[in-house]
Amino acid sequence: MSPLPLKEKVEAIERALREMVRDVAREDLSVVHYGVFDIHPKHLVYWICVKTDAEKQRLQADTELMQQLRDLLVLDYPPEGREFVRIGFESQETVDRESGGNWWHHWK
Repeated sequence: MSPLPLKEKVEAIERALREMVRDVAREDLSVVHYGVFDIHPKHLVYWICVKTDAEKQRLQADTELMQQLRDLLVLDYPPEGREFVRIGFESQETVDRESGGNWWHHWK
């Protein structure tokens, strides 16, 4: 593992996730993370946010992509947290339908 502080590793993984998914996505996307990984590395979630439910479902179903995304953690994330880190997909359509378009309330 590199000597980067954990916060910088988390941000670097976020950028790598964005680039990897951008290569296969059919629409614009963003990637966000949250968690208290400074308490323990298992407390981390990455969300890959797209516009449509159809794109969310297509990307989620891509098992090869999901394995590649998980493999990014092996490169530079603490081993004791890797298996617990959540990498998920969400769509604006779902947030609009279920949470009135408010992402913060959706994840709360």
